[in-house]
Amino acid sequence: MIATSVLASMLTRRSVSPKRLCGPGPSPEQLEGIVGAALRAPDHGGLLPWRLIEFARAQRPRLARLFEEEKLRRDPLASTEDLAKAREHATHAPVVLGFVVRPRRNVVVPPHEQWLAAGAALGHVLLAAHYMGFGAIILSGERCADARLREALGVESAETLAGFISIGSIARSPPPVSPMPVAGVLSVWRGADEPVQDAAARRF
Repeated sequence: MIATSVLASMLTRRSVSPKRLCGPGPSPEQLEGIVGAALRAPDHGGLLPWRLIEFARAQRPRLARLFEEEKLRRDPLASTEDLAKAREHATHAPVVLGFVVRPRRNVVVPPHEQWLAAGAALGHVLLAAHYMGFGAIILSGERCADARLREALGVESAETLAGFISIGSIARSPPPVSPMPVAGVLSVWRGADEPVQDAAARRF
């Protein structure tokens, strides 16, 4: 069943570092499908409190220079290796997207719900890429708060540059991770007269 295969794919998703990615990346049609999946994420009020910036291949050298300049502003003594890594974050992955959160003002939907909607959309991007067979990751860090970088990318003062998404084929698989126990996040509410128990204590 399709539903079963989708769930099985979701249960194996994990972040893949840009250095482990290679071409080919998603085609324009596949990227449109990935963004379409993000548009299906829960969104109270349909406010779309997020947007994506695509960095075309021809613009990657310029983005790499911006990353290098930001690194030097943050660390004037950055090594040649550190600067190379900063540039590589802009050039290595076949597809690089900026993820921008833009909470709407003067609406009934509170900011925290808009951030939840943006996070759900981001999750859909990563899940859709994984389901298509690609590796993906979002990287944030101090770079995203740099005023000059934000201005160069057209990020407005009321917006948050949440991070940069890298997507591509997986050249080297990441190391395995241990499964996360469901009982660590799922509990059963028993009402005021009974203690709360975790999922592991339930009887089926």
